Amino acid sequence: MKILYRSYDASTTIFKELEAEYPKYFKIESIGQTWEKRDINLITISKNIKTANSKPALFYTGTIHAREWIGHELAIEFASYVLRNLETDPTLQTYLSESTIYMVPCANPDGYEYSRNHFSFWRKNRRQNMDGTYGVDLNRNFPIGFVKSTNTSSNVYGGPEPFSEPETQSLRDFVLAHPNITIALDYHSQGNVFFPAHDFRHEDTIDTIDMNTLCANMAEEIRKISGREYGIHQGKPPAKLISGSGREFYYSQGILSSVVEVGTRNISDYMEDMNENIREHIPALIYALKEVDNYSKNSPMSRVNSFDVTEIGSNHVNLKWDFTIDKDVYFEIFRSRSDKHFCNASNLITKTQSLEFSDINLASNKDYFYNIRAVNKKTNQK
Repeated sequence: MKILYRSYDASTTIFKELEAEYPKYFKIESIGQTWEKRDINLITISKNIKTANSKPALFYTGTIHAREWIGHELAIEFASYVLRNLETDPTLQTYLSESTIYMVPCANPDGYEYSRNHFSFWRKNRRQNMDGTYGVDLNRNFPIGFVKSTNTSSNVYGGPEPFSEPETQSLRDFVLAHPNITIALDYHSQGNVFFPAHDFRHEDTIDTIDMNTLCANMAEEIRKISGREYGIHQGKPPAKLISGSGREFYYSQGILSSVVEVGTRNISDYMEDMNENIREHIPALIYALKEVDNYSKNSPMSRVNSFDVTEIGSNHVNLKWDFTIDKDVYFEIFRSRSDKHFCNASNLITKTQSLEFSDINLASNKDYFYNIRAVNKKTNQK
């Protein structure tokens, strides 16, 4: 697969062609305009585009930083892959019958075009500041943790106030108008790492395990394709470096949210290195789509309570938990040797309807980590 690093207009043309070819599944629309009056494209993919907004949704944003082209290119390739395989892939049919994909492939069209045509390392948008400098870092222009600054020439200048920019206003308005969004992924480069949202206290929240496990399972999909290892670092880098990011704003709206830093050389001076990261992220995104319905705000499924160790022996551990008994619900338990680990078939150690379990034949003097999930066998919601 050869990526051409297409202009913003070229990608718009591609999306319009996909809409013409797949009108039942795909729609492109504008959710606002930039400082230079470019439309900010939103694309929607669903098994039935007419009912897309009634289903829980994955929200993808790319290239909010102008020089980080990979988000834009990955969006094009992911949308094309889903549409071209939807009618023959029963897995995609199932996921898109239950959920919807919203994508803003390029959240910073003005900056992206400036990066492509004038200065490849340009990061901000193209606002003309009062002192004659240009640009606001759009990923510092959201309100959660916003830091006011007068250093307009800085690459991380967050603007005169939160949501001062038409680009972030458009993202805000779309998210607030779509409470069906359950997972938000903001694609950047570079670093081979996931940065799940945090509350600026660097403490675990009720959603910490959900976000870490989602990222770990996506990372495992990447590893299976390329062998590349992705880290998971909630609350890092230090909060002062990421004040006012979109990630925390989405999380403040009850959405599981993470930044995805793709690759290690995906800034625009290394175009040849970008190609290798496209293919490995498509199955990771499909995994995220699988999880969208599980975090629907209307889901009747509740969390398992009081998951505790009741006994530790030389080679066994007894586990116990609380849950309202339901004949349609069973529990999956996963065992790992490290924290922030994936939870999939390879480390699933039991399925049970009991409220306790004894894990035996363990090695002594070793650390083990357990996760539990309730599953409704009729709806398959987890």
